Formats: sequence, structure tokens, C-alpha cells
Amino acid sequence: MIRRHLHAGILGSLRHFPVVLVTGARQVGKSTLAQAVAQGDWPARYLTLDDRAVLDAALKDPDGFIAGTPTPLVLDEVQRAPDLLRAIKLTVDRNRKPGQYLLTGSANLMTLRTVSESLAGRLALHELHPFSWSELARAKPPTTLRDIFEAKDARALLSRWSAKVSPRRRREIEHLILTGGFPTPALLKSAGARQEWFAAYRQTYIERDLRDLATVEHLPDFNRLLALLALRTGQLLNYSDLSRDLGLPLTTLRRYMSLLELTYQMFLLRPYFANVGKRLVKTPKVYLGDTGMACHLAVADTWMVLERQGRAGAVVETWVAAELRKLIAATDPRLQLWYWRPHAGREVDFLIERGDALVAVEVKWTQRITERDTAGLRQCAQDLKGAVRLGLLLYPGSETVALDRHTLAVPFSTFFGIEGR
Repeated sequence: MIRRHLHAGILGSLRHFPVVLVTGARQVGKSTLAQAVAQGDWPARYLTLDDRAVLDAALKDPDGFIAGTPTPLVLDEVQRAPDLLRAIKLTVDRNRKPGQYLLTGSANLMTLRTVSESLAGRLALHELHPFSWSELARAKPPTTLRDIFEAKDARALLSRWSAKVSPRRRREIEHLILTGGFPTPALLKSAGARQEWFAAYRQTYIERDLRDLATVEHLPDFNRLLALLALRTGQLLNYSDLSRDLGLPLTTLRRYMSLLELTYQMFLLRPYFANVGKRLVKTPKVYLGDTGMACHLAVADTWMVLERQGRAGAVVETWVAAELRKLIAATDPRLQLWYWRPHAGREVDFLIERGDALVAVEVKWTQRITERDTAGLRQCAQDLKGAVRLGLLLYPGSETVALDRHTLAVPFSTFFGIEGR
């Protein structure tokens, strides 16, 4: 089994909180991770609400179910019986002992008002994403996010990030993007079997997960929305265009988008706002949660197809966005991720925020760096008046290069913890 970077963080939370909740898309490995935790340093009983008998008991009498089941306890797929959380709240209020419950759910339960009110202040929340590159490489959790906020300037990072990068890494990244990070397809050797898995996942997700949460009146339209978002991943979200292309009312479209976000199939990246005397774009960017699924939906099973479609750059950006979210969730959930784009000027793909400090990140799928490639980073640093401590240009090159005192060109594999650690 590949050890998840989140494992240590969950154990740490169980030492301090009575309830720990792990959420994420279906099939990202929540059950496997929960069982690994329960069989190691935190011995616990494991129950899943996928078991019909367990689900019936939880639905019929949640208070009796919780009262009659000793702790420590893992409850898997808890979104199938949300009233269990109220019963857990009552139990925890009587006894605040840490490490009583480890819960998992395939929907973002904390966005549901009744759930967040029930367990506010009583739990630690973790998001589990598909495998990161460093997890698949069986590397240690990268220290990148700590490094970029502790370094005084770009040159201070050169000694840490000095390892030469293998020329094979570019092909490796292409493979990672096409296969995605869901554990099963990421580890499959057969491309055909991988496509069968994605097709089955898509069908099961719609027929089971969505119907557990809400009524979807037009399943074909929902399927078309998924495919259209795959073609527009990494772009600004335009509800009016989507509504017109799909023939869906705006109210229905917004509800479907909320369901996709609730179930971790896609995520929105908001623009960063600062009082810099310029009017910034307020529209979020939309990304599919996994590039393997995005490529499947776009019928792009090879890198050559992505390049013919003219979508390689957008999919690379989507992959970096997902990798950054995985890195933040596993190593420092306090960090915030944004993008930056003035109406007049060049955008920066990502801003990582910690307190009042920012690190700007630009993504390029070219090995040759030009002045034009860093123009957005320079403008961002100038407009945000000293808040940007570093500018990073991530690229598929062979070495880390200081472009000036506050700007680095960094190979993807170096930044994401594959080289020189």
C-alpha cells in the first residue's frame, strides 16, 4: 500500500480532537487510509455505511447506534446517514476525550449547514485528494511550501533545489496527467482498462453519489456538463456561455455546478483581491479535480491528442492546480490558493497566501524561458507592492535558475518533491 501524506496529520488530529473527518471524492482512498490508521497507532473498530445492515441501523436509530457502539470507531461513508453527526455531537459534548471518532465522507459535509453547526469546534477536518506525484513516487512529503515562505530571497533556495532533473521527467509528467491520481487507474498498466474504469466511475458517480445528495432531473445534460467542463478546465467560468451551450436554465446550471463542487469533481479558484488601485477580474476559474478524468471526458487518451486539441497548456495548469491543492492539504492547510489577473495586463496562474505574504506561481510547458514568460510575475510583484516575496516559474526544464533576486525558474519535479530531497 502507498502511504498517504495525510496519514501523519490525521494521527496528530486524533491526539487533540474527539472527532476527525476525512472528506474527498469517491475512490480516492479514504476507506483504505482510515483502515490503515485504525490498524496502526490508533487501534479502532471499523464500520462502513456501505454495509446495508450498518446503514439501516444508523438510519433507524442514530442515537442508539452511537450509544451502543464503543469507541474508538471508524465510520466510513458517513454522508449516507447525516443524522449520525448530531448523535455524535451529543456523545462528544458529554465526553470531550480526543480520538473517539474517525469519519469519512464522499461529499463535502462541512458545507451543509446542519452538519457544520453540529460539529463546529468539535472536529478536525482533512481533505484527501487523489494521489500526488510524490506519493506515487513514494517520496517523503515535500517541504516546498515551508521553504518558499522561509527563504529570504530566490538565491537562498538554490542550494536546496540544486539537483539536476532527468530529461525523462517530461514524459513522466505527461503520463501522470493522462492517468490522473485516482489510485486504481493510476496503478493500472493497461490504458484500455484505465478508460473502462473512468467510464464506470462516471456512471456510478451519477447513479449513486448524486442521488444520495439531490435530485438530478436531466442526467444527459449533467453528463454533457461534465464533458464541457473537461474541455474548459483552466478557463474563466462563464455561466451564461455554459447555460447557452447546454440549453440549461441558469438556476439549474448553478445547482449542478454546486453538486460537482460538493462531491469534489471540480473546484473553483477565486481571484485574489487587494487594494492596488486596479479593477481585478472577479470571475473564478474552473478546474476538474483530476486530469485523468478530464482527459477521459475530452476523449484524449494520448498526449498527441491533447496537443492537436490545443489543450496541453490548460491541462498542465489543471494538473499543477490539483498538485498544489494536494500539497496544501497534506502539509499546511492554513495556506490559501488564488489566481491573479488585472483587466489590463498579464495574469499569474496562482498566488499562494500565508498571512500577509504571497508567493506568485506561473506555469509554462516550455523549456526555454523568455522575458515574456516572467512579465506577469514582475507586474504582479509591482502591483501588490511588496506583498509578493517570491515569484516562481514552474517549467519542465533540467535545473533551478535564479532569474533575479526574487524570481526563480524551477523544474516541476523539484518543486513537487521528486528531485533532491
